[in-house]
Amino acid sequence: MLTATSLDSVPSPETIREVTREILERAEFAEPARWREILWNIFKAITEWLDGLSAWSAANPLLSRALFIVALILLIACLAHLLYLALADLLPSRQKQSTAQARLSRWDILEGAATDWREALRLARAMLQEGNVRRAVWITHRVLLGLLDEQVAIKFAGWKTNSHYLRECAQSHPW
Repeated sequence: MLTATSLDSVPSPETIREVTREILERAEFAEPARWREILWNIFKAITEWLDGLSAWSAANPLLSRALFIVALILLIACLAHLLYLALADLLPSRQKQSTAQARLSRWDILEGAATDWREALRLARAMLQEGNVRRAVWITHRVLLGLLDEQVAIKFAGWKTNSHYLRECAQSHPW
């Protein structure tokens, strides 16, 4: 219950309204900017910049023409690069180059032990006669993987296990 002393300490309704208005006018209580207003401000800033650019180009016609030509060349170069990136896999020269590189690097799976499968099998036989069975099996295994990769039965990758290759190789493949 309110007593007589507490009634004297309660501010008047007008004071409460005035203090409430002052508090609500602080920055932390301000209404957040609407996205339309933000976009409008960005649009205004761009138009002001373009107005300044047009005034500059009117004052400096030779420099503005040079700037336009440089910007146009950069734009054409960027578009040509994007077109090249989009269509590079479809170019016939790119396909020939990739197959030639695949043929050259096919026997890299032997990690320098041999350059073709005949040489690798000779090396494996020599390792077997020396008693290095582990190395002979490794070379023979890699030759088999290389031949399967050559026949497009599998795609060789050093990280794959035999289980990966078995899952990848189709049972209907003649090899």
